[in-house]
Amino acid sequence: MSIKFCQNFDKNDFAKLLKKYNYKFNIGDIFAGKIIGFEKSICLVDIGCSIVSVLPLSEVFLFQSFLVSELFSIYQINEFLLLNYDIENKLVIITLKKLKFIRIWQQLKILIQENLIISSQVEKSTKRGKLVTINGLKAFIANSHLPKYYRRRKLIKLNLPVKFIQLSESNNKIFLSCKLAHFKNQSNFLKLKQSICGCITQVKTYGLFINIFGLKGLLHISGISTKRIEDINKLYKKGQLINVSVSYININGGRIILSVKTYD
Repeated sequence: MSIKFCQNFDKNDFAKLLKKYNYKFNIGDIFAGKIIGFEKSICLVDIGCSIVSVLPLSEVFLFQSFLVSELFSIYQINEFLLLNYDIENKLVIITLKKLKFIRIWQQLKILIQENLIISSQVEKSTKRGKLVTINGLKAFIANSHLPKYYRRRKLIKLNLPVKFIQLSESNNKIFLSCKLAHFKNQSNFLKLKQSICGCITQVKTYGLFINIFGLKGLLHISGISTKRIEDINKLYKKGQLINVSVSYININGGRIILSVKTYD
């Protein structure tokens, strides 16, 4: 049984599909094509050209553990991207892999515009972070964008919720943040001017870092008192509970600013 890899176009619609495209055969253009035969590790495809096009197995997808005859069925119709067009040498090579990547990148750009959270799968742990896959593409989550629990463990095939922080299609690089995804989910429980009890996780000279709903908020020293505080370590200790109010939330930046001021 063949894998349903291509789109299910009606066979009778092939002529209509041919009319849809500009058949000047420029490299990088997308064309409709019909599978007309198989030879070892290639598919023979009719894209409306005088020369039969060749789809190598290496241009189907990244993994080459199948025969082309197992991936496609005869007369199956799909869209392809023109990779090489050499009439003199009677060579026309098409690709599905690059077309798939183009469309995946289009989807990723929409996701980052919509500021959505998606799922990624951990493939490898490194000293600097986690290598993950999303929609078949490799991406990277730096340690600074990982919760400590995930940062310390060398797990693979683990699904992590992530948000995009940087896309570079030209360099084929994707950078993600698990912290921002977690922040967005948990921040639904927070509201401006909300009073809440949190736990001090760090004491710094400039203020306190406080855990609220699993999120890190900053209580700046200026939000504690209008008077000068000589030594904040004499007033607060790590692990101490403190009542604070939410004065600022930045979901995209993953920032919460707190105050000891209470609101009526």
